[in-house]
Amino acid sequence: MQDSRGLTLTAESSDAVGAYEGAISSFLNYDSVAGSLVKSTVADYPELAMATILRGYMTLMIESSAVQGKVQQIAEHLLANPDRLNKREQNHAKALQQWAMGNPAGAALVWDQVLAATPHDLLALKMHHYTTFWRGRPAALRSTVESVLPFWDETTPGYDHVLGMHAFALNETGRYEEAESIGRAAVEQNPEDLWSVHSVAHALEMRGDITGGVDWFRERLDTWGSKNPFRGHLWWHAILFPYAAGNYEEVLRLYDTGLAPLSTDFFLDIQNRASILARLELANIEVGDRWDELAEFAIGRTGDHVLAFTDLHCCLALASTGHSQELARFVDSMTAHRASLQTNGYDAAGYEVAVTLARGIELWVSGDGATAVDQLWALRDELLPIGGSHAQQSLFGQLITRIISEFDGQRAASLLASGYSAFPSHAATIDSFLAVLESIEPMNRTQRALIESTKSSREILNQLETTYFSAQIE
Repeated sequence: MQDSRGLTLTAESSDAVGAYEGAISSFLNYDSVAGSLVKSTVADYPELAMATILRGYMTLMIESSAVQGKVQQIAEHLLANPDRLNKREQNHAKALQQWAMGNPAGAALVWDQVLAATPHDLLALKMHHYTTFWRGRPAALRSTVESVLPFWDETTPGYDHVLGMHAFALNETGRYEEAESIGRAAVEQNPEDLWSVHSVAHALEMRGDITGGVDWFRERLDTWGSKNPFRGHLWWHAILFPYAAGNYEEVLRLYDTGLAPLSTDFFLDIQNRASILARLELANIEVGDRWDELAEFAIGRTGDHVLAFTDLHCCLALASTGHSQELARFVDSMTAHRASLQTNGYDAAGYEVAVTLARGIELWVSGDGATAVDQLWALRDELLPIGGSHAQQSLFGQLITRIISEFDGQRAASLLASGYSAFPSHAATIDSFLAVLESIEPMNRTQRALIESTKSSREILNQLETTYFSAQIE
């Protein structure tokens, strides 16, 4: 039997196909009921291999080593009965097996084969997109979706999801205006796909369009109640715009009322909350005891290493709460995990950078800032392998700059100039840049002119803070 995109499924009835398509749609739209729909589909139609595979993929997206063994067994069971699967389904089972074995790059190679043969395989595209993003491969993110785009148009069900992925890939390769346009088109076709909503937010953030960003979220903050934990990441994006304007009171209010209530030990919740708190502290804002729960989550994840990007946020939580011994154990555990990985894999490359960065943070909080500076300076332009988006990774660029600024003013000045160039509309970046510029003695005419122009940029943000955010974000 075939699904709505013409893909052959091993299924015994149209009801089975309909149930599977409903589960896929719910999954792609980030519905909170997607998990239960997939579970019931597997139970009702055990012959439907793709439902079992989808459930396996969703389980691995928890990003915990605790589930990998069980999923690997499921994949091996499917592959032990190849006559029950068609070629495409066999490849999906192989991809599931590779991912469960801790080899997402190997899974991506299998999905490449699936997409070459069946470019309408939306699940293969989504899984490739997801794992490639978290391994810091923006070029592959874009080339993969663009390789299947010629085979899609608005007459093919799911085209909106493809547009949303394309928009995000364009963001991560610096095509922000095009990304915003395509992302908005995707949201217009399907406002339920949070990935498309968030792709537009990325474009606005990277372009420094604070007013546009607040306007984008103003009508959406109360529409995510039926969505899965990814909605917390949209709160993170919404909070970045008042943060960029220097409206830190509003940031704390939105954190407490929008983001914190969603708190779990789910990896993305840890990332979202730690990222906002760390940014506030870099802007010299007191955050009280908001780190404490995250530190407990981080301690609980010691030894459970899947995403380098999550591990680094756990390190921030431990460092910010004075858990120096726990931080040392966590970094040691990261180091051991790095040693267990293939030397030439994408995960290995990500953990190579992440361990160096984590060691730098550990050295910094232990008081050995000079050694930390030497380690972190080499990473200033090498953060891509840790995964995450440019907007997410910018936190670690800011952190490296802060640490270096405490011990090496000359190198900090060059980093701040680069950061100011990349994010000229961010209040925290402007304030840090001004502090360094005003400390230079003697000061030449060019530097004085730069100070005046930078102050003018800060004043524009002050006006946005008082006339826009207070009126529009409620």
